[in-house]
Amino acid sequence: MVILLYFVIVLASVTQSATTKLFNRHSTNATVFNACKALAAFVLFAAMAAWGFTLHMPTLVFGMLYGACLCASMYAGYKALCLGPMALTSMLVSFSILIPLLWGVTVGGESLHLLRIIALLLLFGSIVLTNADKLFLHHRQKTENGYQNEAKGNYGKWLLFVLATFLCNGGCSVLQKQHQSLYPERYSKEFMLFAMLLCVLVFCSVSLIKYPLADVKRVKKKWLGTLSGVANGLSGFFTLALAGFENASVLFPVISAGTLLGALLCGKFFFKEKLKVN
Repeated sequence: MVILLYFVIVLASVTQSATTKLFNRHSTNATVFNACKALAAFVLFAAMAAWGFTLHMPTLVFGMLYGACLCASMYAGYKALCLGPMALTSMLVSFSILIPLLWGVTVGGESLHLLRIIALLLLFGSIVLTNADKLFLHHRQKTENGYQNEAKGNYGKWLLFVLATFLCNGGCSVLQKQHQSLYPERYSKEFMLFAMLLCVLVFCSVSLIKYPLADVKRVKKKWLGTLSGVANGLSGFFTLALAGFENASVLFPVISAGTLLGALLCGKFFFKEKLKVN
């Protein structure tokens, strides 16, 4: 059962990435995409919470904090990708698993034995190696361009948004783990409902403020945002379920490794991308 949940989480995470990439082929309107994504996830958990809903105030606080971190992560991550190199941005953000890992070892009292340490070092090495060819290309382009982007002041902004994404992603993981440590196998759907409610309020408001309703309706392939939202919701929900009985030092690195592998396989077989040697 645990292995099945891990598989579902990885599949949902890869689906998020694939739908985002497909949407970007038809539209660059990330605001509308995120609004559809948040709304779909909210509807999913509203339906789940229709039976047996419990208004639990600590869960409300945890859910709202998680929603705030998620909103900030989505915005900061988008800005970081716009300002800086995609490979380096993705790689640095991937290391956000260090935050729940350190939280589990220090606050959660989890132990890191030798085999686990070796596994983590191999995971971090794989994250770097996966992006090695793109990092080298970026370095060469910077040399040829004379660091033009940095001269314009983009480097500092990019680094700030990367740091914000890193911290927010790590914060999301810690909130999931801590909630389930306090209330194991309880209030999961309420947690996600409150989180998605905040996301809906933020992204739908921003979308309607930035664009007239007629422009929003004209955006193509909005169903991809809906599918991405369902995948996002399922990924968060099942991660929360696993957080109740799995160590954070195992849970989040395994999800990260699985998602990395899943994304590579999806790129090769679905998007027909050629894999480099690294």
